[in-house]
Amino acid sequence: MAKAAKPKAKKPDLDKLDRLAKEIAGYTSDKTDLIERLKTTSGLKITRNKKTGIVTATMAGIKAQSTAGAAYALTNWGNAARRLVQAG
Repeated sequence: MAKAAKPKAKKPDLDKLDRLAKEIAGYTSDKTDLIERLKTTSGLKITRNKKTGIVTATMAGIKAQSTAGAAYALTNWGNAARRLVQAG
């Protein structure tokens, strides 16, 4: 019996990633309001591993982590999105 083909991964929306990365980079201080807005408008999910303390920010198919809290995880997410956009 043949194996079922794996579904192809969706191509990332580079324009959306670029817009979000620029928006995140524009916040240099407290990101609390930005985090709350992105949760409602862009599907941002923030989770914390209770054992390790690692915070994960997930949005638009990208995950980024930090041990320093949600704001840093979001900053790392923005950096990952920017690198993906630059890679094309």
